Amino acid sequence: MAKKKQWIELIEEMDTPISPFSNHVLRHVLIPELLGEEEASILYWAGKAIARKLQVEDMSDLPSFFEKANWGTLTLIKERRHEKHYDLVAPMMIPYRPLSMECGFLAQWMEHQSGFVSEATYEVKKKKPLTCRIIVRWDPKDKIEIF
Repeated sequence: MAKKKQWIELIEEMDTPISPFSNHVLRHVLIPELLGEEEASILYWAGKAIARKLQVEDMSDLPSFFEKANWGTLTLIKERRHEKHYDLVAPMMIPYRPLSMECGFLAQWMEHQSGFVSEATYEVKKKKPLTCRIIVRWDPKDKIEIF
């Protein structure tokens, strides 16, 4: 884990802006080409894997992580007993492209925080700039097993 933290800190120290073109080519050209019809489900599980590997510990760090990852601006809108509602404003995303990686990340983060199986879904609220509502739900009857 220490190596991962050092790697992230090294990248942050570079303070080099990410090219919007580079991000667009990867997210909207290469990834769909490689993943095909399974893109949305693979990206969901990729988001979960990113959350496990990078482990954002504090909820207050989530918006910063989303900004640094160029995923957009994440805002917690509402909390209920077994769900959280977020708005994600993602101006670099194309409205018809899946935001399942972001959902997978939030689902895994919530699993880590709550100790219960969690899932996340989204719906597009506005196309310019792309604004989505992401709802993360967890089931208190479905505790995760840690091996």
